[in-house]
Amino acid sequence: MTDSMRAATIRKFGHTDQIIIEELPVPEPIEGEVLVHVQAAGLNPIDNKFRTREVRQPLWADPEFPVIVGWDLSGTVVKSTGRFQAGDNVFGLVKYPKFAGACAEYSAAPAAHLAVKPQNINHFQAAATPLAALTAWQALQAGGLKSGHNALIHAGAGGVGHFAIQMAKSMGVHVTATASGHNENFVKSLGADVFIDYTAKDFSDQVNDVDFVFHTVDPVLMEKSIGCIKKGGCLASINGPPDAEAAAAAGIEASFISVYPDPGHLAAIAALIQSGAVVPHVDQVYPLAETAAAHAHVAGGHTRGKVVVEIGD
Repeated sequence: MTDSMRAATIRKFGHTDQIIIEELPVPEPIEGEVLVHVQAAGLNPIDNKFRTREVRQPLWADPEFPVIVGWDLSGTVVKSTGRFQAGDNVFGLVKYPKFAGACAEYSAAPAAHLAVKPQNINHFQAAATPLAALTAWQALQAGGLKSGHNALIHAGAGGVGHFAIQMAKSMGVHVTATASGHNENFVKSLGADVFIDYTAKDFSDQVNDVDFVFHTVDPVLMEKSIGCIKKGGCLASINGPPDAEAAAAAGIEASFISVYPDPGHLAAIAALIQSGAVVPHVDQVYPLAETAAAHAHVAGGHTRGKVVVEIGD
């Protein structure tokens, strides 16, 4: 192992042209961390929102540049202070929402943010999983879904949505999913029972009395989502806090989901993947040198599944 590594970094906030590939020192893991030789890093819409400062969390107020982009990674442990052993293949959502450094050849990652990579998927699929799958898992858990329930899942072809459909089906839930028409076959292949082309039909005219809505689309549509839910049902949103008064008036519970690393949740997701109940879908893989292009792909808003950066040799 060398003393330096290649990493995708930014030295100031801005558009994709701020992403550069540079040589940096290999980080040294502290107590509770492991050093991971990263094979692949997954990208999410939040990566773009962070880089452009559309999202201004206090933890991101005054970073020490250069900042290595990315939070999702999959790779092999090369140095450990405890929980994992050198040679273990792991994946996880690392340090979120603090800076993680996933898009680099090596990353010092908290052991508590990692799980053993399922053996039946490759590093690209594993890197595509953590943030999106954890978001879906935590939203479905907040919805209290059970076998026999009915759910509406928006943006079913996207990173979060494609995991949510598969997870809900593994619970025995009847799923209606929205997406654009060209994604119909893909969304149905995930297990969706009913497909709605949101470009051709208003979902609120097609859906009523569901137990749960996973609102992953424009906040201006949240009122329509609430109108689809039966009294006593639930809504989970990842695009802004729901209107508490509107939810109360409709007689439903509504929550805002802000994803967080959780080893128990990640292990449960890994078990679903290992069983074949959930399969991560990778839309496209970019080399590390083209990380800026990968960010632009995600920013386009029409990704089917996830975009991944290949890093390992």
